[in-house]
Amino acid sequence: MKLIYTAGTARGGTNYRTLILKNHSKISMSIDPLIPLFHYYKKSLIIHSGKSNLLSNNFANVLDDYFFDFKRIEIMKTLQKSNPDIPFDITNWNELKVKMESRMSLASANLIPHLDKIPAPTFKEVFENIIEIIARVYKKKNIKWVGFNDNWTIEFFSLIARLFPEAKFIIHLRDPRAVICSSEFAEPDPKKRPTVLSFARHIRKYYAFTEYFKTLPIFKNRLLVTYYERFVEKTEVETKKVLDFLNLDYEPQMTDVSLFRKASGEKWPTLDEIYKSSVNIWEKQMPSEMAELVEFICSPDMHIHNYFPKYYFEKKGLSIKAYNYALNNFNNCLGWRTDFDEFSKNLGCEFNRKRVLELKNLTKKQIEENFLFLEYYYKYKKMKL
Repeated sequence: MKLIYTAGTARGGTNYRTLILKNHSKISMSIDPLIPLFHYYKKSLIIHSGKSNLLSNNFANVLDDYFFDFKRIEIMKTLQKSNPDIPFDITNWNELKVKMESRMSLASANLIPHLDKIPAPTFKEVFENIIEIIARVYKKKNIKWVGFNDNWTIEFFSLIARLFPEAKFIIHLRDPRAVICSSEFAEPDPKKRPTVLSFARHIRKYYAFTEYFKTLPIFKNRLLVTYYERFVEKTEVETKKVLDFLNLDYEPQMTDVSLFRKASGEKWPTLDEIYKSSVNIWEKQMPSEMAELVEFICSPDMHIHNYFPKYYFEKKGLSIKAYNYALNNFNNCLGWRTDFDEFSKNLGCEFNRKRVLELKNLTKKQIEENFLFLEYYYKYKKMKL
């Protein structure tokens, strides 16, 4: 039994791909059960690295996008360099358990009765316990892969890869305009809709980590990137690619949407037609100024993954309509945010990032501030975007 760990962003079509995997007779998967644990893991890693001073940063206890702030980048780098197998502090378990129960209640409620089996002396043992629990609750025979999709958690891939040398990892991507369109128009609770600036930067962070991880020897033959659009349009073909990655045979029932089930066993409330119509729905639903803002933030990054702008072009610059939309969204958004408190700082950083791409002989600090990783920046330069 080996670990399969997948991640994308909310509204990124991750449930669809996770449910397909879950339909395989030799795979057991849970949907988004562990965000509070990863928050706790992040804090514990920072403390264990001897950098408790970083916890005074407002973004030390959230899953950040890390752009444009050296202290936030230091937090990100500390995580990537940390020893992943550190002690698990049991003294905070009761508080953590309440948060995990709340999170699991959304899509992994079948794990809640087993929460007290999770604590262990080290984080590696904690994750081992979680793997055992997920395997047990689905009661499949001859399971080969057990794991979870946890959105927003991509920065932990390298840590878990070191803890579990046989584990494999999948990054789930989707057109950034479709992701944010879904957030703005399919999410009924305005308190769950982040600022467009914040969401777009998190998508861009996924692009950066994807290219960075591709350069790490530890991920050789262990990392796969999937795209929602391809999965919907050529479901069987893309599913077989994942199964080849996992050394498993294709099973026809995997792609039968009518067999998708919640953790409770109830039928998943969707239809195949809904997935198929969702691919380009942003072109009909999304105001042009919103789409332009997303393209402004996510390009030229999105080019790397064959997503191309429709409204924002460098020579024309950001339109007044898109600028005003960004300002109004920043001022009136009721949801979460990881952007800066000052609107001018947010937009100023983005405009500066565009100009930096045109410069030569950047310092390491300048590259990390704007692109997080040197490897990602060099990918840009090779593509001559």
